[in-house]
Amino acid sequence: MERGFPAVTVTEKAERALRGGHPWVFGEEVTALEGAPENGGIVDVRSRKGRWLGAGFYNEVSKIRVRLLSRNPNDRFDENFWARRLRYALEYRRAVM
Repeated sequence: MERGFPAVTVTEKAERALRGGHPWVFGEEVTALEGAPENGGIVDVRSRKGRWLGAGFYNEVSKIRVRLLSRNPNDRFDENFWARRLRYALEYRRAVM
């Protein structure tokens, strides 16, 4: 699937953390940028070898450079995606609280 997002390449340490379930990429873990990511925009996160690891919100002024939204390369960030995420968040809170 062709993805039209700018890309962030991360260190091996960040790659291990993301594969282990961590939801963030810290600024010092970013080794390269491809394209021109905007603050608050979506970026793809890639390993040093170019393997896709996820997609998330980019913030160039925060210590947390990327906050992961999805680990599914087929996700489209459309109305259905956000509705599903909100529904899941509400259901989770009802179950836990």
